[in-house]
Amino acid sequence: KKLVNWDTKLQTAISDLEVIQNEVQSQLYYINYSVVDSKEQITIATTRPETMMGDTAIAVNPKDQRYKNLVGKSVLIPIVNRKIKIIKDHYADPEQGTGAVKITPAHDFNDYVVGKRNKLDVINILEKDGKINQNGIKTYVGLDRFEARKKIISELKALNVLEKIENIKNNVPYGDRSNTVIEPLLTE
Repeated sequence: KKLVNWDTKLQTAISDLEVIQNEVQSQLYYINYSVVDSKEQITIATTRPETMMGDTAIAVNPKDQRYKNLVGKSVLIPIVNRKIKIIKDHYADPEQGTGAVKITPAHDFNDYVVGKRNKLDVINILEKDGKINQNGIKTYVGLDRFEARKKIISELKALNVLEKIENIKNNVPYGDRSNTVIEPLLTE
């Protein structure tokens, strides 16, 4: 299996040369994950909250003193209600977002490398057409990833674990032929 650039419209892998990075207006979602058996929480920032269904760790930089006492502890993924560990990894940038980053090896190229390095599980939550598969939350199975994102944001707000939403500009990969958002996808 390998992580590839997947075009959900053409339903095929495409090369890096066929991916165009478009700067778009996006949102950065700050989500609180509760530390198990504690009143503490750790906040991550993500542009793709729907991928939290495939989270397998939260990474913090080994030199980041803010999180030193949390390394090795478990957190509960909001809505998903699955425990994952807080790990140390140099990939986490203390200057970006909150300094704590959710690791979703099946849906991000950098996370895939972190996952391999730390022997993390790899949970694919997407079908080849961009809809949520059976590994996702039952109520979201069959929804398009962008529709699932809206519902997850609404649910996070209702649970009072969405700390804030920040408007940002970021680069999003698009397929040069389909003009569709490209998804990293684990495939044969």
